[in-house]
Amino acid sequence: MAPAELKKYRNKQRKARKRAELEKEKQNAAQEKREQHIKSRQQQDGETDGVKEEELVPEKLAKTDDPLGQSIKFLRPLQNLASERIETHLLAFEIYIRKDRLLLMLQSIKRAWLIDPNHPKLHSNLIRFSNIVSSRKEIPAPVQTVLDQEMEKIYKHRSAHELNEEFLAQFSNSLPHLLQGARMKYCLDKQSQEKALIYVTNFNNQIQGVTIESCIEVLEAMRNGDLGSCDKEMASFLKKCQELFPYATVFRQAHENNVGPTTNSVANHVDSLPKEE
Repeated sequence: MAPAELKKYRNKQRKARKRAELEKEKQNAAQEKREQHIKSRQQQDGETDGVKEEELVPEKLAKTDDPLGQSIKFLRPLQNLASERIETHLLAFEIYIRKDRLLLMLQSIKRAWLIDPNHPKLHSNLIRFSNIVSSRKEIPAPVQTVLDQEMEKIYKHRSAHELNEEFLAQFSNSLPHLLQGARMKYCLDKQSQEKALIYVTNFNNQIQGVTIESCIEVLEAMRNGDLGSCDKEMASFLKKCQELFPYATVFRQAHENNVGPTTNSVANHVDSLPKEE
């Protein structure tokens, strides 16, 4: 091979080696970059998994330092996504009454009122709220002005006692309504226990809403003292529930254990139910 051709050939070889070296460096750099990315993702996933595991510790969830603050986190999505359900606003009232937020309590009442002004649990909220406002000694003037204006639309100058008596008369044939009216009657006047108990225990076939769930709510109210001390009346009512719903095991178990059932036990309580008349 001539010297000129040999030189040209060697130049081509050097260029080819350089291109190969550059290509190999690029591949190595790309491989290193991919490995770093994978390692970074694994570390992030590990950190995320660690957070999730910590959040799901039952003891930590059950013993939160700020239960009312945590409850707001559950309430807000309900207010946005289930604002048409009265249960959302009844729940909101229970939270705000514990936080002692008058205007937010009023807001919850107004929203529930627009959905169903005759809902039995809304009635108890109305009475409780009226008691809170009337017993409050010092309310800022702007807040008092709003309360006066908005409460007038619902209460129409009626006292809590007057509102409750009208409610009991209007819904004298509905057990769920009678229960809330009776609870508020005893709340307003401890001397009216006997009458309050009669409202929820001496019902007949003309009373509507006599279901397993409503009977359990009556028993719960008795057990919790919402109608005063009434062990004898509770035992008598429990016996009546057993006669009305002979296949409801929840009432038989409650009788055997000498305690009232709870609403959480409803899901497991019936083998088969007779048709209500």
